[in-house]
Amino acid sequence: MHLSLVLLSLLPVALVSAGRDTGRPGYGLVGYGIEMYIPVCAYSCQYAFSSNPLVCADEESFSMDGMDGMDGMDMSDSQTGTTLSQNVSAMPSSTCHAESEPFLTSVAWCIKNKCSSTPAWKIEKWWQSYVVGNMPTDPSPSLSYGAALALVTSPPNITCASGQTLNETSLTDETYYNALYISIDVNQDVEIQHERFGLVVLLSGVVIPIGFSLLRFVPFPKRWVSTLNGRFIYPSLLHPWRDSPVAAVVGDLPTRGQALFIGYLILLNIFLSAFTYGVHPGGFHYWWNDGPDEIMGDLANRFGVLSFANFVLLVLYSSRNNVLLWLTNWQHSTFVLLHHWVARIAVLEAILHSVVFLRDWIMEDRLADDQVLPYWWWGCIATIAASLLLPLSIPILRQRIYELFLAIHVVFSILIFVGSWYHIIFRYQHQWGYETWLYVVFAVWGFDRLLRLLRMLRNGVRTARITIIDDNYIKVDVKGIVGAGHVYLYFLDWRFWENHPFSIASSVIRGDARSTEKRSSSIDDADAEPGKSTQITVGNFNRTVDTGMVFYLRLLDGGTKALRKKTKLQVLIEGPYGTHEDLSDYPTLVCIAGGVGVTAVLPYMRVHFGNVYLYWGSRSQALVDSLEPLTQIFHTDITVGQRLDLRAILESQHGDFAVVVSGPAGMMDEAREVVSEIALKKRVKFIAESFTY
Repeated sequence: MHLSLVLLSLLPVALVSAGRDTGRPGYGLVGYGIEMYIPVCAYSCQYAFSSNPLVCADEESFSMDGMDGMDGMDMSDSQTGTTLSQNVSAMPSSTCHAESEPFLTSVAWCIKNKCSSTPAWKIEKWWQSYVVGNMPTDPSPSLSYGAALALVTSPPNITCASGQTLNETSLTDETYYNALYISIDVNQDVEIQHERFGLVVLLSGVVIPIGFSLLRFVPFPKRWVSTLNGRFIYPSLLHPWRDSPVAAVVGDLPTRGQALFIGYLILLNIFLSAFTYGVHPGGFHYWWNDGPDEIMGDLANRFGVLSFANFVLLVLYSSRNNVLLWLTNWQHSTFVLLHHWVARIAVLEAILHSVVFLRDWIMEDRLADDQVLPYWWWGCIATIAASLLLPLSIPILRQRIYELFLAIHVVFSILIFVGSWYHIIFRYQHQWGYETWLYVVFAVWGFDRLLRLLRMLRNGVRTARITIIDDNYIKVDVKGIVGAGHVYLYFLDWRFWENHPFSIASSVIRGDARSTEKRSSSIDDADAEPGKSTQITVGNFNRTVDTGMVFYLRLLDGGTKALRKKTKLQVLIEGPYGTHEDLSDYPTLVCIAGGVGVTAVLPYMRVHFGNVYLYWGSRSQALVDSLEPLTQIFHTDITVGQRLDLRAILESQHGDFAVVVSGPAGMMDEAREVVSEIALKKRVKFIAESFTY
């Protein structure tokens, strides 16, 4: 085998090991804090001579550890008689490159002629760090750039081709140099574009919700806003949907407004995945094998970066302490819906990243070698976990086996992110900053978990008292703590790792009434002070009142059903969460509730100063009786065991009004459609209070 052909065949491997897989740590992203191959001309000169055999004096240059993949190769050619001298290494070590005068002077002369527009100080800075190689352990060159150039007393007239021993200052082959320059320059530009497109995806998912939320401060005519809401914001994308088989797999259908944003994210990812790929024949056989190899390699890397960018969004959207909840007027249920769709995009891109690279590795006959490497199987772990998590998170499974779903979700998410981390570290170490995306993921996740912990620590461990209402409902009282909105309860005596969201029905716990002649002023939720009890008289009855949180729970087939067997237990309270939109601009408030959904609308009713009407449908008379102290001061229309005629209720309202609805999904869908129709004719505000996961 001719020596030059042997070394030329090893060039792509040398380039990969020298410039793509490992190297000095970078901080940021390629093009945004990390300079990949700048200056390109200097890297091209260094690569042009880095594969030439050198006269070496160190043992490492002649050890088999530095010649992996060359077992059985004869370094001589019987036809040409080309044979390496005993002190010449075909694979020089970094130490040999650092000490070799012919190598350093040849690279210096090449840089002088090819990098004339680059400042000398920038060349000198690059020289000290990268002329020998880009590994953190590589030694510094024995000559500075200026010193190496000074040793070239006259222009060299010898061209050292690939495979020839470099034993004096030489010129580089122009064809070879140009091919290297094209390969390096194009690869750098493509990598910068990958990161730029990833940032476009991330910033779109953050900035657009903020931007649309700011529109509420623009003084548009109110009727225009109501018509726009009725046409685009409130209606579901398709109707009917809830009972279709697709809904059991896809989940809640987005509204038209939500669908526009989801559609934008999908189209954006498709466009950025397919945009601006090129074929550069000048780099074939140096960096890429051919055009399809170049395009497929770039496509696979693009999928990987976009998937990482979407990882950030899906973690952000799922967070309870999502900063976008504080900066926008979008509801948590909207961000959970977006979390589901972004997760589908991210997982699909991760799968495509793996499939395209698998195809390339098979075509290049690299699979057998790479599939045993740590980066490969950590990538497989992440991809397989993501591929399984998607079908295991469909709504029908989440609803029927929530506890199992939650455990699987946590375990598989850890596998995805840990697998992705080690996939990058074993492949590139910290050189190109791909792990920066994961740093952001971990930061968002950690910020959310830290605030969750602080919220729990602020409330401390509390004792919850459980009162059975009937076979399906219980009441939970937690004294000494107040709040509004909803919280997540951790039941410490039973499945302490689980938590469930519950609306705070009241911040006043009323005790048993007893006969008395003493009279005192009345108290409501706003007057209660934490940790104090107050006596009030209603008629001739004295009632002890404590501040605290009151919850009403419907017992489902899952874990909450076990609570029926308990009377007291220790709880951790995470929260409260949620803010209630100001509806004071609407003279009438119509609240529609189903079952324990009434607890989510009560806070709106308490603070509204206009006309307040509650339409409540319940299966349980006992639940209605238990909640009577909280509802009796309002105009109520309560039906037990019957469906509410939502269309008749809503169409009977006069003037501008706001609607708050909470209850079964079907009821909320129906209310949404009716309000959407009314909003085209009059000014109506619609708020759906729902807990989704």
